[in-house]
Amino acid sequence: MKSLLAIYPGSIVSEELCVQEGYLCFFDENSQRYISIPKTEISEKEILLLQSFLTPADEINQMSLKSPEENKWFQFLFSRGEVPANIKKRTRFVHFHLIGKIERTSFAEAVRHFWPVPFVIVWMHEDRGVIVEQESEAAAGKDELESLAKVLESDFYFSVRFYAGRFYETDESLRTHYTREQTYFLFAEKRLPQMQSMTFEVIFPILLLGTEKDKLKKQLSEEAKILFENEPELRKTIKLFIENNSNVTLTAKQLHLHRNSLQYRIDRFIERSGIDIKTYKGALVAYFICLQSEGSE
Repeated sequence: MKSLLAIYPGSIVSEELCVQEGYLCFFDENSQRYISIPKTEISEKEILLLQSFLTPADEINQMSLKSPEENKWFQFLFSRGEVPANIKKRTRFVHFHLIGKIERTSFAEAVRHFWPVPFVIVWMHEDRGVIVEQESEAAAGKDELESLAKVLESDFYFSVRFYAGRFYETDESLRTHYTREQTYFLFAEKRLPQMQSMTFEVIFPILLLGTEKDKLKKQLSEEAKILFENEPELRKTIKLFIENNSNVTLTAKQLHLHRNSLQYRIDRFIERSGIDIKTYKGALVAYFICLQSEGSE
């Protein structure tokens, strides 16, 4: 990548697909990053040469092939378009990466038969994209995604990796959530290449060990803002519940709450955040987020 930047000094390297006009965008599997080269700095012969070891990210030139729904989401995520209308529920992204002999049609057909609720597949690259769905009790979890990955591997002979994002309010902040989750996914693919289905709780211990202190602090602060903004009492409740080893009775007594009231708060937090603090991994994630939020005050 450094050599290319030296040859094409006007290039942009990023972890996101570049959609700026006047640039040719390529994806580097080794670094898991995109490089966007100004068209004025590259010849047709050089383009053919680059295609021998980089993958062209030509999604922008294929907009006419996308469905209206996919176009709207693509424009929203990458071209500052408006939030797709008529969405009344919270939304999540299930990020995916296809590996091997890519068959988009087979993948889309398999997902259509498997997915329990309405969805839109948005392709960001030849082998990468997201499944966009609205909140539902039937939403697929980590285990279901692993089952789908095994079906695709056995029936269609290509592998897929999933990162199941959390549900968020459908507004302008969805772009930020998408970018943050995509960063988590790319990190997880490098550190956990054997895993077919990932969530934030799964990758957090590796993230904790493998991320620079300042960057990790920033990531935890962003998560704390999502979970506890303007709700310090909720943070106190969740932190104390975890410190009491998930003992509802003891926590309720210390907070001077009825046991059922505390249980309701905990259940609502799990439902809203998508982090199951009754599990070890979920509790670990939530506890560190609580500590970061508390320390930043």
